[in-house]
Amino acid sequence: MIKALSLCQLYLEETWWNYAEITQKTIHRAWQYFVMACGNRPIDHIEPSDGEKFKAWHLQTHRSKTTANIHLRSVKATLTWAVQTKRLLAVHPLKPIKEFKVTRKPVRIYEDYQVARMLRFAPSLQWKGILLTAWTTGLRRGAILNLTLDNIRNGFVFVEPKHNTARTWEWEPKDKEQRKVPLVPELAEYYKQLPCHYPHLTPKQYARLLSLKDAGFLKEELRKCPLENFRRTFVGIQRSAFGRQIGDFHMLRKTFTTNMCGRLPEHFVMRLTGHSNLKTMTYYLASRESYYVQASKIAQDAIKNGGVQLLGHPGIGPNLCQL
Repeated sequence: MIKALSLCQLYLEETWWNYAEITQKTIHRAWQYFVMACGNRPIDHIEPSDGEKFKAWHLQTHRSKTTANIHLRSVKATLTWAVQTKRLLAVHPLKPIKEFKVTRKPVRIYEDYQVARMLRFAPSLQWKGILLTAWTTGLRRGAILNLTLDNIRNGFVFVEPKHNTARTWEWEPKDKEQRKVPLVPELAEYYKQLPCHYPHLTPKQYARLLSLKDAGFLKEELRKCPLENFRRTFVGIQRSAFGRQIGDFHMLRKTFTTNMCGRLPEHFVMRLTGHSNLKTMTYYLASRESYYVQASKIAQDAIKNGGVQLLGHPGIGPNLCQL
């Protein structure tokens, strides 16, 4: 019977087209950790207890519950494929194993004045365009940096895959779908001032990436994030603007999603952001303080509309709800 690591290799060889390179690495890493925790045993010897042992191993090696859940999903997906597609197993050995319950942290977003201040301290016109694009379109970092002037037309930003041509390199959107997002006039003005075919790159950076592509050395990491030292520059902007780092770049996407969901139907916001389902999109929605004020007012209106009177009562105190 095939062993654990061999199953992982077979799975990636036959399903690689389903996954981005970073996801393939995550699956391979998950199985490496499984072998470290439970041994490289034949897959028909894997038992439910191995799943619990695998989860415990993550905590014992000081890895987070979230990381353990990601790796457990990767291993279970591979075994599901082994059961349903390859018929290597009659029963899924880890099917009953549940993920750790993880307390979700509150979603954080930027206030408008904070984004305005970051724009003020942006070191170049390209970076002003990057920040403004993220704030007003909600595009992911890779989609922003892989925009070309051909994607900006008729008042929209079109998120479209790229092929290897004389002027572009291969790139696909994370959600594998084409979509369009409205282009605000302020952003359109920025694009008119940016000279490069990839407007968020300088001509020198663009020429270097094209030469790497032509030589066959343009790796996937650079295709997905063509601007080197991206995070370092973004953190530098925040330190100049606020004296410290107050958030990450992805928070701009969460800010856009929260702003849109307060005013537009959720299914349309999903189309703008490229989320596959509403559950995923909820991880991008923050609770503004103004929402709590509105919730309190709605509750007060319910009391008034229900005809509830607040009357004094000597046995209970000054206020008693009485219908």
